[in-house]
Amino acid sequence: MNIFKDYSIKIICISVWIFSSTAVLAETSTDQLAPLKLVTMDLPPYGWIDDQGNPRGIIYEMTEEIGKRSGLTYTHKIRPFSRMLLELKHGKVDLLSSQAHDRALKAGDKLAIQFHIDVIAGTKKGSGIETIEDFKDKNIIYHNAAYYSQLDGLPKDISYVKGYRQTLKMLYQRPSLHGGVFSEPAYYYWMKDLGLTLDDFGNVVMIETDKPQWIFVRKDFPDELRKKLKQIVEDIYQEGMYESLLKKYGKS
Repeated sequence: MNIFKDYSIKIICISVWIFSSTAVLAETSTDQLAPLKLVTMDLPPYGWIDDQGNPRGIIYEMTEEIGKRSGLTYTHKIRPFSRMLLELKHGKVDLLSSQAHDRALKAGDKLAIQFHIDVIAGTKKGSGIETIEDFKDKNIIYHNAAYYSQLDGLPKDISYVKGYRQTLKMLYQRPSLHGGVFSEPAYYYWMKDLGLTLDDFGNVVMIETDKPQWIFVRKDFPDELRKKLKQIVEDIYQEGMYESLLKKYGKS
Protein backbone atom coordinates (compact mmCIF):
# COMPACT_ATOMS: atom_id res chain seq x y z
CA MET A 1 0.00 0.00 0.00
CA ASN A 2 2.90 2.37 0.83
CA ILE A 3 4.53 1.54 -2.50
CA PHE A 4 1.31 2.47 -4.29
CA LYS A 5 1.07 5.68 -2.27
CA ASP A 6 4.66 6.68 -3.13
CA TYR A 7 4.05 5.89 -6.78
CA SER A 8 0.93 8.09 -6.79
CA ILE A 9 2.82 10.99 -5.25
CA LYS A 10 5.55 10.70 -7.89
CA ILE A 11 2.93 10.69 -10.67
CA ILE A 12 1.33 13.82 -9.22
CA CYS A 13 4.70 15.61 -8.93
CA ILE A 14 5.64 14.74 -12.51
CA SER A 15 2.24 15.93 -13.74
CA VAL A 16 2.60 19.24 -11.89
CA TRP A 17 6.12 19.71 -13.35
CA ILE A 18 4.91 18.98 -16.89
CA PHE A 19 1.97 21.34 -16.49
CA SER A 20 4.23 24.14 -15.12
CA SER A 21 6.78 23.67 -17.91
CA THR A 22 4.05 23.74 -20.55
CA ALA A 23 2.63 26.92 -19.04
CA VAL A 24 6.04 28.61 -19.08
CA LEU A 25 6.65 27.56 -22.69
CA ALA A 26 3.21 28.77 -23.68
CA GLU A 27 3.83 32.11 -21.95
CA THR A 28 7.23 32.47 -23.67
CA SER A 29 5.69 31.59 -27.02
CA THR A 30 2.94 34.15 -26.47
CA ASP A 31 5.53 36.82 -25.61
CA GLN A 32 7.51 36.05 -28.75
CA LEU A 33 4.42 36.24 -30.92
CA ALA A 34 3.23 39.51 -29.40
CA PRO A 35 3.67 42.41 -31.86
CA LEU A 36 6.69 44.63 -31.39
CA LYS A 37 5.27 48.04 -30.50
CA LEU A 38 7.10 50.94 -32.19
CA VAL A 39 6.27 54.63 -31.87
CA THR A 40 7.53 57.84 -33.53
CA MET A 41 7.05 61.42 -32.36
CA ASP A 42 4.54 63.62 -34.14
CA LEU A 43 6.82 66.40 -35.38
CA PRO A 44 7.48 67.11 -39.08
CA PRO A 45 9.81 66.28 -40.73
CA TYR A 46 10.53 63.47 -38.26
CA GLY A 47 7.05 61.98 -38.12
CA TRP A 48 3.49 62.96 -39.00
CA ILE A 49 0.30 61.82 -40.75
CA ASP A 50 -0.17 63.50 -44.15
CA ASP A 51 -3.43 64.76 -45.67
CA GLN A 52 -4.08 61.33 -47.21
CA GLY A 53 -3.76 59.64 -43.83
CA ASN A 54 -0.32 58.15 -44.55
CA PRO A 55 2.47 58.19 -41.95
CA ARG A 56 5.63 59.95 -43.11
CA GLY A 57 8.89 61.33 -41.81
CA ILE A 58 12.62 60.74 -41.44
CA ILE A 59 12.45 59.01 -38.07
CA TYR A 60 9.24 57.21 -39.03
CA GLU A 61 10.89 55.62 -42.07
CA MET A 62 14.05 54.69 -40.16
CA THR A 63 12.11 53.15 -37.27
CA GLU A 64 9.81 51.37 -39.71
CA GLU A 65 12.91 49.76 -41.22
CA ILE A 66 13.81 48.36 -37.79
CA GLY A 67 10.40 46.70 -37.62
CA LYS A 68 10.74 45.23 -41.11
CA ARG A 69 14.22 43.82 -40.49
CA SER A 70 13.29 42.36 -37.09
CA GLY A 71 11.28 39.58 -38.75
CA LEU A 72 8.60 40.07 -36.07
CA THR A 73 5.05 41.25 -36.39
CA TYR A 74 4.93 44.89 -35.29
CA THR A 75 2.77 47.96 -34.91
CA HIS A 76 4.05 51.50 -35.52
CA LYS A 77 2.14 54.55 -34.34
CA ILE A 78 2.78 58.31 -34.35
CA ARG A 79 2.25 60.01 -31.01
CA PRO A 80 2.89 63.40 -29.36
CA PHE A 81 6.38 63.40 -27.85
CA SER A 82 5.34 63.56 -24.18
CA ARG A 83 2.77 60.80 -24.62
CA MET A 84 5.18 58.40 -26.30
CA LEU A 85 7.74 58.81 -23.49
CA LEU A 86 5.02 58.14 -20.92
CA GLU A 87 3.93 55.02 -22.81
CA LEU A 88 7.53 53.75 -22.92
CA LYS A 89 7.93 54.36 -19.20
CA HIS A 90 4.80 52.31 -18.44
CA GLY A 91 5.70 49.52 -20.87
CA LYS A 92 2.90 50.22 -23.36
CA VAL A 93 5.41 50.60 -26.21
CA ASP A 94 8.71 48.81 -26.80
CA LEU A 95 10.86 51.16 -28.84
CA LEU A 96 11.18 54.82 -29.83
CA SER A 97 13.67 57.43 -31.04
CA SER A 98 14.84 60.34 -28.88
CA GLN A 99 17.81 62.42 -27.87
CA ALA A 100 19.29 61.32 -24.54
CA HIS A 101 17.83 63.95 -22.20
CA ASP A 102 16.55 63.30 -18.67
CA ARG A 103 12.96 62.54 -19.66
CA ALA A 104 13.99 59.86 -22.14
CA LEU A 105 16.56 58.32 -19.77
CA LYS A 106 13.91 58.00 -17.06
CA ALA A 107 11.45 56.41 -19.50
CA GLY A 108 13.68 53.72 -21.06
CA ASP A 109 17.16 52.41 -21.85
CA LYS A 110 19.49 53.55 -24.64
CA LEU A 111 19.93 50.81 -27.23
CA ALA A 112 22.00 52.29 -30.09
CA ILE A 113 22.54 55.56 -31.96
CA GLN A 114 20.02 55.86 -34.79
CA PHE A 115 21.71 58.85 -36.47
CA HIS A 116 23.63 62.05 -35.71
CA ILE A 117 21.94 65.37 -36.21
CA ASP A 118 23.34 68.90 -36.68
CA VAL A 119 21.91 71.98 -35.01
CA ILE A 120 22.16 75.04 -37.26
CA ALA A 121 21.11 78.66 -37.42
CA GLY A 122 19.48 80.12 -40.49
CA THR A 123 20.21 83.82 -40.95
CA LYS A 124 18.54 86.87 -42.45
CA LYS A 125 19.54 87.60 -46.03
CA GLY A 126 22.05 90.46 -46.08
CA SER A 127 22.77 90.20 -42.34
CA GLY A 128 26.41 89.33 -42.94
CA ILE A 129 26.34 86.71 -40.16
CA GLU A 130 28.95 84.00 -40.80
CA THR A 131 29.98 82.67 -37.38
CA ILE A 132 28.44 82.11 -33.95
CA GLU A 133 30.21 85.23 -32.64
CA ASP A 134 28.39 87.32 -35.25
CA PHE A 135 25.14 86.80 -33.30
CA LYS A 136 26.37 89.21 -30.63
CA ASP A 137 23.75 91.92 -30.05
CA LYS A 138 21.46 90.38 -32.71
CA ASN A 139 17.82 89.29 -32.38
CA ILE A 140 17.26 85.56 -32.86
CA ILE A 141 14.50 82.96 -32.57
CA TYR A 142 14.51 79.74 -30.54
CA HIS A 143 12.15 76.80 -30.49
CA ASN A 144 10.08 76.97 -27.29
CA ALA A 145 12.13 76.08 -24.16
CA ALA A 146 15.34 75.51 -26.15
CA TYR A 147 18.76 76.54 -24.88
CA TYR A 148 22.12 76.54 -26.68
CA SER A 149 25.25 77.05 -24.59
CA GLN A 150 27.20 77.99 -27.73
CA LEU A 151 25.07 81.16 -28.05
CA ASP A 152 24.94 81.94 -24.34
CA GLY A 153 25.24 85.67 -23.71
CA LEU A 154 25.48 86.69 -27.37
CA PRO A 155 21.98 87.67 -28.61
CA LYS A 156 20.45 91.00 -27.75
CA ASP A 157 16.99 89.45 -27.69
CA ILE A 158 15.56 85.92 -28.03
CA SER A 159 12.04 85.25 -29.32
CA TYR A 160 10.57 81.87 -28.37
CA VAL A 161 8.07 80.12 -30.66
CA LYS A 162 6.20 76.80 -30.65
CA GLY A 163 7.50 75.33 -33.90
CA TYR A 164 10.16 75.46 -36.60
CA ARG A 165 7.65 76.51 -39.26
CA GLN A 166 6.89 79.66 -37.29
CA THR A 167 10.62 80.26 -36.78
CA LEU A 168 11.30 80.25 -40.50
CA LYS A 169 8.31 82.44 -41.37
CA MET A 170 9.30 85.02 -38.79
CA LEU A 171 12.92 85.02 -39.93
CA TYR A 172 11.83 85.61 -43.53
CA GLN A 173 9.13 88.20 -42.83
CA ARG A 174 10.37 90.34 -39.95
CA PRO A 175 13.25 92.77 -40.64
CA SER A 176 14.16 93.04 -36.95
CA LEU A 177 15.10 89.34 -36.65
CA HIS A 178 18.55 88.18 -37.70
CA GLY A 179 18.64 84.41 -37.13
CA GLY A 180 16.72 81.32 -36.08
CA VAL A 181 18.01 78.06 -34.59
CA PHE A 182 16.87 74.76 -36.13
CA SER A 183 17.64 71.09 -36.20
CA GLU A 184 19.04 70.69 -39.70
CA PRO A 185 16.19 68.58 -41.18
CA ALA A 186 13.55 71.07 -39.99
CA TYR A 187 15.26 74.04 -41.66
CA TYR A 188 15.25 72.48 -45.11
CA TYR A 189 11.89 70.76 -44.79
CA TRP A 190 9.97 73.91 -43.82
CA MET A 191 11.82 75.98 -46.40
CA LYS A 192 10.52 73.61 -49.09
CA ASP A 193 7.05 73.48 -47.54
CA LEU A 194 6.77 77.28 -47.49
CA GLY A 195 7.98 77.61 -51.09
CA LEU A 196 11.21 79.36 -50.11
CA THR A 197 14.80 78.69 -51.22
CA LEU A 198 18.32 79.19 -49.93
CA ASP A 199 18.44 82.45 -51.93
CA ASP A 200 15.79 83.87 -49.57
CA PHE A 201 18.13 83.61 -46.58
CA GLY A 202 21.71 84.31 -45.54
CA ASN A 203 24.42 81.90 -44.47
CA VAL A 204 23.82 78.73 -42.52
CA VAL A 205 25.85 78.79 -39.28
CA MET A 206 26.72 75.54 -37.54
CA ILE A 207 25.77 75.59 -33.84
CA GLU A 208 26.37 71.97 -32.84
CA THR A 209 27.51 69.00 -34.93
CA ASP A 210 26.85 65.28 -34.62
CA LYS A 211 24.31 65.37 -31.81
CA PRO A 212 23.27 61.72 -31.28
CA GLN A 213 19.68 60.58 -31.74
CA TRP A 214 19.15 57.30 -29.87
CA ILE A 215 16.85 54.34 -30.09
CA PHE A 216 15.39 53.69 -26.63
CA VAL A 217 13.69 50.49 -25.45
CA ARG A 218 11.54 49.88 -22.38
CA LYS A 219 13.57 49.05 -19.28
CA ASP A 220 12.35 45.43 -19.03
CA PHE A 221 12.92 44.68 -22.72
CA PRO A 222 14.28 41.10 -23.25
CA ASP A 223 18.08 40.87 -23.56
CA GLU A 224 18.15 38.62 -26.63
CA LEU A 225 15.81 40.92 -28.52
CA ARG A 226 17.90 43.92 -27.44
CA LYS A 227 20.98 42.37 -29.04
CA LYS A 228 19.12 41.60 -32.26
CA LEU A 229 17.58 45.06 -32.62
CA LYS A 230 20.82 46.81 -31.62
CA GLN A 231 22.58 45.14 -34.54
CA ILE A 232 19.77 46.16 -36.89
CA VAL A 233 19.96 49.81 -35.77
CA GLU A 234 23.74 49.83 -36.20
CA ASP A 235 23.45 48.29 -39.69
CA ILE A 236 20.95 50.96 -40.77
CA TYR A 237 23.26 53.65 -39.38
CA GLN A 238 26.24 52.33 -41.36
CA GLU A 239 24.17 52.22 -44.56
CA GLY A 240 23.61 56.00 -44.39
CA MET A 241 19.82 55.88 -44.45
CA TYR A 242 19.55 59.15 -42.51
CA GLU A 243 21.56 61.09 -45.09
CA SER A 244 19.35 59.75 -47.90
CA LEU A 245 16.16 60.70 -46.07
CA LEU A 246 17.52 64.15 -45.23
CA LYS A 247 17.76 64.80 -48.98
CA LYS A 248 14.34 63.27 -49.60
CA TYR A 249 12.71 65.58 -47.07
CA GLY A 250 14.26 68.83 -48.24
CA LYS A 251 18.04 69.22 -48.24
CA SER A 252 19.40 69.51 -51.77
